[in-house]
Amino acid sequence: MKSSFKYFFSLFLIQIFINPLYLLANQQINLFDTKQNKKSKVVALTSLSADLVGNLSISSLVGMPGSSLFKNEKEFQNIPIVSRGRMQPDIEKIISLKPDYVIGAKGFHDKTLRKLEDLGISTISTNIKSFRDLESFESQLQNILGTQKKGNLENNLKSCYLKIDSSRNNKNVLALVSLKPMLSPNSESWSGSLIKRFGFDNLTADFPSKGEFKGYLNINQEWLLKNQPNNLLLVKTPGSSLDQYKSLTIWNKLSAVKNKKIFGFDYYGFINPGSLSSINNACKKLSKI
Repeated sequence: MKSSFKYFFSLFLIQIFINPLYLLANQQINLFDTKQNKKSKVVALTSLSADLVGNLSISSLVGMPGSSLFKNEKEFQNIPIVSRGRMQPDIEKIISLKPDYVIGAKGFHDKTLRKLEDLGISTISTNIKSFRDLESFESQLQNILGTQKKGNLENNLKSCYLKIDSSRNNKNVLALVSLKPMLSPNSESWSGSLIKRFGFDNLTADFPSKGEFKGYLNINQEWLLKNQPNNLLLVKTPGSSLDQYKSLTIWNKLSAVKNKKIFGFDYYGFINPGSLSSINNACKKLSKI
């Protein structure tokens, strides 16, 4: 269980979150091509960037990572796969696709992106830790692709753009991402930013992140029992079950448990954005607390 959690949590760290959005390119983004109605060809190395590019211009997406998030999405079925899981992308395959841009994750894809830059291929390195970063990234992609889809994110993420009920400000929450280690997000994480977006008081929002996972802090059962969150948000990572949290010795002593204020969240959408659909599902669940 512990190794499984570290695997997926590491994937989340390398794809997104820790710093604001970065755009790194071996040359400035040239909008001249879009003015000449030339479609830019893009290879996306993360599931979120693939989904965003595909949503804006599916014909521009010429390569993407293999992901279970797209197994039922017909429009992505015939797009070449250039990477899977934690394996580094196939550079030769990427080159053969002749992309104008390659989008990767800051940190994990640095080496691949540097090699591609040396070959004269423009690259974009992303780190997204908040909803504002997501909006900025989508806006950059619209410029690159020469699209003008106003309200595109709002249309795809309807549950994330709901009018926030001010009564939520009286609700405190605590999200548990895992048990070993016991992690909870602060305001510098994607999940922390979503909690804040819906107006909840995140009990760990202002605590510094000092451990291995940036944007998340280690807490213990004594702290949890003392602070007694009104609502518990429990994350189900791939290969795990929400029942794992019941193994806490203090479980039945928690007010949220006694009052049945327990809410389950999927890893994709809440911890790792993953895709537009998974983000919208996370927002939908937050809106019902």
